[in-house]
Amino acid sequence: MFNYCRHRHQNNGGLNFVWKKCAEIICLVGGWSCCPGFNRSGVPCRVEQGLPIRLVSHYSLETLKHDVVTMNECAECHEGEDFHDCSTCHDEHGAIEFADLPFFNQITFTGDVPQPGFVKVNQVLPYRDHPNTHLNLLDFLEGQGVTEFESVTLLSNDGGIITIEKENITEQSMLLPFSDGIRFAAEDLHVSTWLKGLTGMVVVGKDQNLTINGEDTSIGRLMLGPTRKVIVEQAKVMFVSPDDGEIREAETAFLLWGAALTDLFAGEEYSLLTVTDENGETHKFTFEEIKFAVLISTPAGTTLVLPERARSGWITGVVKVRTE
Repeated sequence: MFNYCRHRHQNNGGLNFVWKKCAEIICLVGGWSCCPGFNRSGVPCRVEQGLPIRLVSHYSLETLKHDVVTMNECAECHEGEDFHDCSTCHDEHGAIEFADLPFFNQITFTGDVPQPGFVKVNQVLPYRDHPNTHLNLLDFLEGQGVTEFESVTLLSNDGGIITIEKENITEQSMLLPFSDGIRFAAEDLHVSTWLKGLTGMVVVGKDQNLTINGEDTSIGRLMLGPTRKVIVEQAKVMFVSPDDGEIREAETAFLLWGAALTDLFAGEEYSLLTVTDENGETHKFTFEEIKFAVLISTPAGTTLVLPERARSGWITGVVKVRTE
């Protein structure tokens, strides 16, 4: 849409110029631009490009200014002829056209949040027919009932992890469409924080409503320490095939991610572990009983998951854990 030249142009036929730093961008309305310039190799070149008058009738000058400034920055690395349409930036930098968004991918949402669990991509970016859709990270958190917090940690499918303190999250911190679901980007944060393919969010709240051997903490803080995944509720299932009458078996289970309980007391010697719930009831366990246990965030509060037990044997609303 725009022609770029890093050297001064001469006004030809009343063309309107938009200037940014030392670069100049010609925006020609209802005609053709004839722009002498140089390519990245220093070879003189000439670019001719016609632009429709609807650019200035359909878009505000502020929008056009934003676009040309962005494209001017692109010109630092790309030749002008290399970015004539949206697919260039989308394909090069990981974004996608919105219609291709995998709306049913899920993101783990956990920590000090009222409704931990999974968030589908279509809950983050629900408007398929809205171009250039994005959602501010703070707005997303508010929609999940999170307003008071200290930090957010984002995890990606390639192992990337970033933690951002609340004071560093601004209106420019965005959740955007990506081929694997969602990506994070913020113009006012270093580009290394721009994670692609988000798989999880861990929120650390202001309240520390959990005590571990006399130290106040929270499940969100514990989720940033040693964690593990455990398999729970394993069961065999059988099915009689209507085709050949054969009975075939399989096993089902759930995989949960939480703070490893024994890692919280690594190096300590103890014979019993006492867990107190929000109702004041205490539960005592031996090391063998809790060696694979994890603490997880659930709508019922911090929950002690004992993989060897059924869900009914787990302890919900945990507020205190201490060794004896």
